[in-house]
Amino acid sequence: MRQVLIFSHDIAKYPPILSVINTLVELEQDVVVLGYYSDSKGRNTIEKKGVVYKECIVNNVNDSKINKIYNIKRYQNRVRQELLKINHIDQVWFFGNENVWLFANDIGRYNSIIYFFEVPVFKTPLRYKIFSLFFNYKKTVQLAKTIVCCEYNRAHITKAFFGLKSPPTVIPNKPNFDILENELDTFPLFADKKIILYQGIFNYPERQLNELCESIKYLPEEYVICIMGPNGEDKNRLIKTYASERVHFLPFLAAPDHLAITKHAYIGFLSYFATQGDVESVLNTIYCAPNKIYEYSKFDIPMVANDVPALNFLFDRFHAGKSVSSFTPKNIAQAVLEIDNDYKAFSNGAKALFSSVDIKEIVRTNLLQE
Repeated sequence: MRQVLIFSHDIAKYPPILSVINTLVELEQDVVVLGYYSDSKGRNTIEKKGVVYKECIVNNVNDSKINKIYNIKRYQNRVRQELLKINHIDQVWFFGNENVWLFANDIGRYNSIIYFFEVPVFKTPLRYKIFSLFFNYKKTVQLAKTIVCCEYNRAHITKAFFGLKSPPTVIPNKPNFDILENELDTFPLFADKKIILYQGIFNYPERQLNELCESIKYLPEEYVICIMGPNGEDKNRLIKTYASERVHFLPFLAAPDHLAITKHAYIGFLSYFATQGDVESVLNTIYCAPNKIYEYSKFDIPMVANDVPALNFLFDRFHAGKSVSSFTPKNIAQAVLEIDNDYKAFSNGAKALFSSVDIKEIVRTNLLQE
């Protein structure tokens, strides 16, 4: 079967797409990717596997609003042109809200899979309505053969909002990347230390890392904190305040190279705080579905997080980590030490969490059946 994947943002920043690509290749599908992939190394890797990549857009966050609108229209036209060139298409995957809005008039023409990374945006921005005339958001989504969400609660929210007959297929954000073990061993991070690792973005106040940095004062000398992610104002603020011999800041690495760092962690850290704002943002936070859950558990690494329903459910079910309800530096340190006191059990729980999801079987059973 020929699978065509469409995405308008940088694939290098969206690990779930890489997992889908690798999974489809493993299932002996012909894969065509229409979009943008900035990482030449990663792009070459998927092309060597037989994936056909067609660049249809180049993302530039510094573009003016007018240029961005022009680029979106050009992207829409280019994707449609590429679709017409493909001799036979079995399924078309539309990733993210934007591609639903841009290709509303195309979704009903194909066996379409709509893949929502987050809780769907409930109201279509006005600028996208000009790209798809007579657009009806809910009816367009209902035309898709299959809807995919990455988390159970998000799937039921999506079902209710769009009036679907059944909940979307849930594909958790579990990584499926080709990483050679000898490559992972080339980064000797603090071999004699217990590393508490945060990998992710910096967007305070949703991701609160001050308390993590301050928790080091309550931990034995064998512990260090490593914080890894892209540069920006929030990261610079943390560096200025907390960088020390025990709190280290690391540069961003694109997937899957970032897993070379993940492997060295002793405990993984997650932080998701809902802030006042649109309802989609609040729902995405409390029902978070971070890649990091499975990236940490891939290496049997227990986790510490703040108190949110999605993480609590997984931690309680698998004994894979601890949630901190009163999120203070001292309580974070206490949670770390509690895991340390029963580390083998928590590590086994993380391993069980990772093993509980078989993405290949989910895709084979729910998305590739004729």
